[in-house]
Amino acid sequence: MHAIAYVSAASWSLLEEQIQRIVSESRRLNALHGITGVLMYCDGNFLQYLEGEEDAVMETFARVRASESHYQVSELMNQTILEREFSDWSMGFSRPDPQEFVDLASARWKGSAQTGPGASLLRLFWANCRTQLARETPPCP
Repeated sequence: MHAIAYVSAASWSLLEEQIQRIVSESRRLNALHGITGVLMYCDGNFLQYLEGEEDAVMETFARVRASESHYQVSELMNQTILEREFSDWSMGFSRPDPQEFVDLASARWKGSAQTGPGASLLRLFWANCRTQLARETPPCP
């Protein structure tokens, strides 16, 4: 298994329907290629974590880099992982608050695969997000 995490800036101010289209298309393509992960959007910025077979992850990331919907793609992590973190999500989606986004984007991701601070913080954020979903309270759609 392989994983890549990155942050990027939206190329233009996105309307809600454009964001939903990006999420839907990501889910469709990820399901076709066996990719799982999460996508976050906050104040014009994306953070995405992709996982799956190495070739599929690398091809997906190449498609991401070529997309005109964002720029300044900055890789946070690109490495082998022991197992999937988000096997139930072809593409989970959430809108973290600005501080959560900054914390995730600025955490140390490289080095210790799934036990590093970035991956641990992402796991914690997503666990909290799923708890909110279970209670049917926003902001984690």
